[in-house]
Amino acid sequence: MHEALRRALQVEFDAARKAVAERDLDAGFRHLERAHVLGQAFVIPHVKSHLGMLRVGWLRRDLREIIGQLLRVPGAAIGSLLGHVPLGNTGGADVPPFRSMPIPDDLSQILLGAEPGRRACRPGRE
Repeated sequence: MHEALRRALQVEFDAARKAVAERDLDAGFRHLERAHVLGQAFVIPHVKSHLGMLRVGWLRRDLREIIGQLLRVPGAAIGSLLGHVPLGNTGGADVPPFRSMPIPDDLSQILLGAEPGRRACRPGRE
């Protein structure tokens, strides 16, 4: 993982932690989604983003999100280990887990220098 990506992930995780601590769960979840897009090719940040989403789901008492994240946590570890992740997917239970999605321009620029050799699902594949 290159340094710009590592820093960007830390910014998103820190912002999510702060927002959740302040009970701004929507903002916290958005930062976790951004961290998911950035870190899904790497096991630890990928799983960490899903665990954060699980926590937000728990705090919201959102059964759909809780169940969705309980299913996604092991899938995140396996998908990252195998190098098979859907590019741009935001990771929430409101999106299909294998659907590639457009990557926001600012995140795309950060990912340009990401570690080569990672495979992703073909766009539109579910």
